[in-house]
Amino acid sequence: MAIKKGYAETPGGQIHYRYVASQADAPGLPLVFLHRTPSSSVSFEGMMEGLAGSRPLYALDTPGFGNSFDPAGNPTVTDYSNWLAAALDDLGIDELHLYGHHTGTHFATEIAAAQPQRVRSLTVNGAAYLTADERARFRQMVGKAMMPDADGKYLAVTWQLIRGLFKTFDPDLVHREFCGALRAVHTRDKAFNAIWDQDYPAVLARVSCPILALSCEDDFFADYLQRIPDNHANATAMVQGPGTVAAPELDTQNSVRIVREFLGRVEGT
Repeated sequence: MAIKKGYAETPGGQIHYRYVASQADAPGLPLVFLHRTPSSSVSFEGMMEGLAGSRPLYALDTPGFGNSFDPAGNPTVTDYSNWLAAALDDLGIDELHLYGHHTGTHFATEIAAAQPQRVRSLTVNGAAYLTADERARFRQMVGKAMMPDADGKYLAVTWQLIRGLFKTFDPDLVHREFCGALRAVHTRDKAFNAIWDQDYPAVLARVSCPILALSCEDDFFADYLQRIPDNHANATAMVQGPGTVAAPELDTQNSVRIVREFLGRVEGT
């Protein structure tokens, strides 16, 4: 089934998205994917192909990434989440499941907390469930994007940074992520600053729907995963195989199975 593309209108600007439309024999509620930094909705194409036919599927480009508009100023997680929720409004999606990956987990959680009547379940893959001190340390570790320079040194630095995220060199995946980083050279830091400023545990505490917390075994935040079910009775946790930040691409078949089973339990099918 072909993945199509479109644009949704929001007060901030147009948000680009990928989608697989509903079918008569696909009774499940829509599933919406929100991606990591500095990728885009392209990171979910494999999962969308695997889940096609089960329900309507949408993957949105966060403002500042992919083909979505670039936000001005210093947006907060609430700003990003409001834009993404407005895109869902424009698409006419009233009730849905949310799946976030890394940065996308923070936006998805904010939407689920603000609109409990709308979000039936929340899957967070690689959430930064951190204390304020831990967020400060990660902010320093991640640093800032290197700006374009006359000699093009930023290209090599960015390539090495992206290459280092993956244990195994997959040229197509690393190239795609590298291109995403170049596109977001002026907007990457805005998204990261927003999530480091967010008190994620406090936001997640306001989420009432079922929560599935995932992590690759070698993810940056794997050591913090168990905090989620320990502190939230509506959450379960699961560790996937190795893959660092790229579970949706590198462990697609398993990711599809896990999500399909979780949504089936939530919907009682």
